[in-house]
Amino acid sequence: MDKIRLAIVGCGVMGNRHLNGLIALHKSGFSNIELVSACDPIIENAEALAKRAEEFLGNKVKPVPKLSDLKSLGVNAIDITTVPWTHHNIAIEAMQMGINVMVEKPMGLTMKACKLMLDEAKRSGCVFSVAENFHYDPINIIGKELIKSGAIGNPRLMIQNNIGGGDSIIVTPWRHYKKGGGPLLDVGVHYSYIVEYLMGEVDSVHAHTRLHEKVRRNAQGEIKADAEDAVYATLLFKNGAVGQYVEDHAGHGQGLWQRSIYGSKGSINLPGDRSGKPINLIIDGKGMTKDDEMLELITDYHLNNITAKLFGGERICHYDLPFAEIDSGLLAIEYYDYAEAIQNGRTPSVDPIMATRSVALIYAMLESAKIGHAVSMDEIMNEEITGYQDEINDLCQW
Repeated sequence: MDKIRLAIVGCGVMGNRHLNGLIALHKSGFSNIELVSACDPIIENAEALAKRAEEFLGNKVKPVPKLSDLKSLGVNAIDITTVPWTHHNIAIEAMQMGINVMVEKPMGLTMKACKLMLDEAKRSGCVFSVAENFHYDPINIIGKELIKSGAIGNPRLMIQNNIGGGDSIIVTPWRHYKKGGGPLLDVGVHYSYIVEYLMGEVDSVHAHTRLHEKVRRNAQGEIKADAEDAVYATLLFKNGAVGQYVEDHAGHGQGLWQRSIYGSKGSINLPGDRSGKPINLIIDGKGMTKDDEMLELITDYHLNNITAKLFGGERICHYDLPFAEIDSGLLAIEYYDYAEAIQNGRTPSVDPIMATRSVALIYAMLESAKIGHAVSMDEIMNEEITGYQDEINDLCQW
């Protein structure tokens, strides 16, 4: 089967990070993608990524400044690694050209942006995927299989807590501005995706938000933040379970990470994403479960071939790899899945509806905090409540 002809659109830090994933895919022996172009309006960025790609992938990569340049190169798929407020315009333009699209998370800056992309994907028939790398982490896959197996009985409570950061700038300043979506969306969309991946759909949300640190600092200086940096929420799931969600990027003192699920027969405690650390499974009357005992509970659990190759086996319970290798490995699997979806005409593993819901869950929290009462996910998905997002849409002048 012919390889997918890909262009990376956006050749800055994220574009080069994704290139690491393509390099890992190339080295794995499972490559189903050929990178043929690097696209960036700052042509020097495109040229630099293309040069680096040629060095590691061994084929010519054409740097171009415009999306419209890609069609003549035979590109049939792009990977959008630009800033979030540009995602929808680039994705829609590409799909109108008949080019398949994968876009970095968050899928869109607001629900309006997500819906515009969903509508164009439906109209064009293009494959549309979202780069949610946490989906492919073997540890999260094991967690989902354990819940499905009934190992802890019926899930009753999920706790997803992350506290830390103080007044530091998170990577780049734009993540602290509403026009960029703020840290609750940019970081939290990973967590909101995994919440529903593990527990099923959320029905309603009641939340409180804060902007604790109005001034953020790094070695280059300081900025004035205007996007909330903390949310404290209660989630109600359609299956009757309850969720506690804390995402606080202004925490001082002792940091906190927790992803725990309590059921009618036991509990699961999952480690941080991309850590490879083992899951703690405790079942009533049995105590802490050993690896072989855990595997006996999930007989259907088998990682696909590329994941097994990159992470050390098809039925691993944990892995111990350098972070750079973990990160590039998950991106490689993400690319492989995207290309295979195009080749076989199937929905990608991270489909745009799931990715839209992960954006919606963050906005459910922000909208709930703004109006002071619970909101339903249906109200957010259907854009019936948009007060918080209206300001962002106005700032972006869509």
